[in-house]
Amino acid sequence: MRRASRRKFMAGGAAALGLAPGHLRVMGAQDRIVLGIIGTGGRGVWLMTEARRQGCAIGALCDVSEMRLRWAAAQIEDRPREYEDFDALLAQEDITAVINATPDHWHHDVFVAAVQAGKDIYTEKPFSHTIEEGAHMLAQARASKCVVQVGTHRRSGSHWVRARDAIAAGAIGKLMWARVFDTRSWVREDPLAARPVEGALNWKKFLGKAPQRPFDPHRYWAWRWYWDYSGGLMTDLGSHQFDIINWLAGTDGPKSVAAQGGVYFFRQWETPDIVHAVLDYGAFSAVFSAGFVNRHDGVGARFYGTDGTLVVTDEEFYVIKENAQAPGAKSEAWPRTYEGQAHLANWLDCIRTRKEPNAPVEAANRAVNIAHAANRAYREGRSVAWDAAAQSFAQ
Repeated sequence: MRRASRRKFMAGGAAALGLAPGHLRVMGAQDRIVLGIIGTGGRGVWLMTEARRQGCAIGALCDVSEMRLRWAAAQIEDRPREYEDFDALLAQEDITAVINATPDHWHHDVFVAAVQAGKDIYTEKPFSHTIEEGAHMLAQARASKCVVQVGTHRRSGSHWVRARDAIAAGAIGKLMWARVFDTRSWVREDPLAARPVEGALNWKKFLGKAPQRPFDPHRYWAWRWYWDYSGGLMTDLGSHQFDIINWLAGTDGPKSVAAQGGVYFFRQWETPDIVHAVLDYGAFSAVFSAGFVNRHDGVGARFYGTDGTLVVTDEEFYVIKENAQAPGAKSEAWPRTYEGQAHLANWLDCIRTRKEPNAPVEAANRAVNIAHAANRAYREGRSVAWDAAAQSFAQ
């Protein structure tokens, strides 16, 4: 397996790459996009597979796990180059763009290095691991000419666009409050529970800037449930839901955030397995709930207005008027479909046209910052004031 140098990309290390304008040309319709996949876990391999289905070539793979590299590479007939360090992958001239599907605490370093190398990038949500890192990522994206798509893929769903348009057209009257939720059940088996690690694994590289500690298989497989590497359910699922509130309501964020929850079932987790956030937007309020111990409600939303309610279920969207008994009170339902394929296709199209993708960095940064604020409220046990215009905590 080809290895890259150990050079780090924080601070001056990443800046040493500089910009590579040659990568930022407008591509022809027949030019094939060659991708590098950084992070070959489940999400990275799904994106890799879908990108291949949409006509991309996979030029290189990167992961700290030899097992995951082998798993991903085995799915491609023309075996791509393999790297442990992403700097060597980014130095490859034939790589048009990259997909960043690393754990959350690596999002910043990979993102900054990629845009400084002149690579267009699809970066998974949550956009950032901290508010400070998000601000730096946003500045770096603005300074580059790279096409950046964040994995808040609901913005590429035609059904969500129709929902946004319905609210904007006054279908529910004045928005009073919203409820968004994501409920799943891992009670019988945690799919991210620790299991054997086969082949070489660079544990030190996995930890990166996080505190150094002896190898822990549960922290490796279930990194989403440890504060060092993730913001838990609040950032992982909240990135989608807070973005939906901002987008459909046409706002940049709340003025205050409160949160509660706890670790009630998965006792090995650090981050809560049940979370609730209450947001005050001034003109309306919103509630976000997520949990992995009961899936009854599924994934959905309710937007409550003075004249009606927008209802989102796992299968469909519809508007129901306040007078539910009146003829035509319930609108014709429109189906809900998975947006992932369309979201990736939008990014690939924008690589060719140099247009702005559906999920710009500014929107993704605003959404994840609400999650960061909610996590602070949860951990400190108090409501926090938020300045949506400045994207910082209010004094």
